[in-house]
Amino acid sequence: MKKLIITIALILVVALAVPAFASFSDVPANHWAYDAINSLVAAGVIEGYPDGEYKGQQSMTRYEMAVMVSRALDNIIAEQEAMAEGLTEGQAADVTAIVESLMARNMADSLTEQQASEVADIVEALTFELRAELRVLGADLDALFEDVEVLAAKVDAMDVPEDNIEFAVTVKTIFEVADYGDNVGAAMRLWADGDALDLDLPTWDPAASLEDALDATNNDLSEESIANALGITPEEVNLDWEDADDLPSEKRFWQEIGFDVYGNVGDANFHLEMDTLVNVFTAEKSAFGYTENDDNNFVMDTALLTVEYADTTIKLGDLLDYGIARYFVDEEDLQGLVVHKDYLDIDWIFLVAGYGDDSEIDLYGVTAAKDMDFGTVTGRAYQARLADDQLNVLGLAVSDIALTDTVVLGGEVAFTDSTDAPFNNDSDFLFAVDGKFMASDDLTVTAMFEMVGEDFSFWQDDLETDQEYYKVEVGAVFALDANNSISGSYKFVDADVQPEDEMTAKVRLDNLYGDFNNYASIEYVMNDGFTADRDVRVIELGTEYAWDEVTTLGAAWVNKNDETDGTNNINYNYLKGHMNRELSENTVWNVEGKWIKGDVGSEEVTGESSALTTSLTVKF
Repeated sequence: MKKLIITIALILVVALAVPAFASFSDVPANHWAYDAINSLVAAGVIEGYPDGEYKGQQSMTRYEMAVMVSRALDNIIAEQEAMAEGLTEGQAADVTAIVESLMARNMADSLTEQQASEVADIVEALTFELRAELRVLGADLDALFEDVEVLAAKVDAMDVPEDNIEFAVTVKTIFEVADYGDNVGAAMRLWADGDALDLDLPTWDPAASLEDALDATNNDLSEESIANALGITPEEVNLDWEDADDLPSEKRFWQEIGFDVYGNVGDANFHLEMDTLVNVFTAEKSAFGYTENDDNNFVMDTALLTVEYADTTIKLGDLLDYGIARYFVDEEDLQGLVVHKDYLDIDWIFLVAGYGDDSEIDLYGVTAAKDMDFGTVTGRAYQARLADDQLNVLGLAVSDIALTDTVVLGGEVAFTDSTDAPFNNDSDFLFAVDGKFMASDDLTVTAMFEMVGEDFSFWQDDLETDQEYYKVEVGAVFALDANNSISGSYKFVDADVQPEDEMTAKVRLDNLYGDFNNYASIEYVMNDGFTADRDVRVIELGTEYAWDEVTTLGAAWVNKNDETDGTNNINYNYLKGHMNRELSENTVWNVEGKWIKGDVGSEEVTGESSALTTSLTVKF
């Protein structure tokens, strides 16, 4: 019944409101909607735009409509709450009072006695015509209110936790074909190069180097050829290589399935990732002897559980590409437990992990970082335990030290200590300092210096070499204009026990042209790997084009030339292209093509290979 008063009052306000002025500059007095628009203005329902226009030809958004309804309800409810509840015998008087109060607040003139009489007549007519419906409606509403109140009380009494679990599945179906030409071994070496696919070259048992096998088998890496060259049976050849899946196959058709489980229990959130569940549709055919038979069984590859509670995050399972520091475990696949916690304004990370596969290596340690007034201080203490030795690592780093508005510095010192092989049997240190200078809005200059002691122990690192050295590197980025920038760097590394110093120069140009994102780069290395007169040059050109809102095209060309004192090590041209298209919100189609051709070794054995991979990814 309460809502009935509000409804009738709204009808009467809109019906009886008579505007006394023209509200908007674009609504002339002779416009057919003039009176209706000004009635809504007077009732406080619409306000128009800041420029004084109504903009009647413009489409109204759902947000604007919500605002209008909200204003009307706010005004009506406010007036209704000031009055007695329910329709009584004085219904007409109550509704009249609401209308009169609203119009007195929002209009220049109040209701006259004649208008008040008209209101009473309208209410009386409405209630007479709908008297039966009103009685039923009132009874139903009263019963509904009682049911809702009872239900709410029961829910409150149950005290059920607000738990939520959601599942997501990603299914990637992939088909691949490739051609290795007449020289499989040479083509494999081209693919495996660091500026192509960057793979570890395959090995087999009994142990033999790829170089020896290539020479002995005339670059034929089939199981029979390898067995004949090594004097063993084909059954003794093991071609289950770690990177075999990443080399293009002559024919392969398979699925990769991942599951994600999201949920919360009270204040704790969790995420379980399970990748890669593989289903092979047909036996793989590979030019280099590796086979993966048709198998309908799903095999879980990795799993990681992440739990977040308050200021603590816990990760348990497969830690892919996990990094601690450049000089200790940098982007390695681990299995273990990581606890990340903010305590006493310090960011703590605790690690207990290993490498799996029955490895006898265990890692333990902690990282602590704190934001100070002058910058961020980070401390590290880690230990790697092997069967016969252990390596202790301590590190202290500072970063983001703003000397001025344009100069920022950072640095790090680290110590290692070990007692037996395979580590260095002594203690030593690493020292590094870096800086960034914002010379202008368009030019930024960077520089760094690094020095590593003779007995500093390296473990799964990303340093220049495993021997004593010092390094100097400078770089710069310059914005030519809004669409073009150029960057360059020069690095010099002096390793004391190596015959030559290594020097690297890089230049890169980035360009935005319409929907194209282009780049060109050249890198030149003198005495690569500290080998005298070994020069490596890599040129790369690439582009990415947004064809439309759902389709992206890309292509790149790489030319590499690697020589030692004029003698060929490896050289090739590598061309790759891709298309990525979103077929729907949860379906993506990708096509990738690759082609490589070049010479391997001092005899310049020519290899050529091409591959085409297409995939369809669906998320549920």
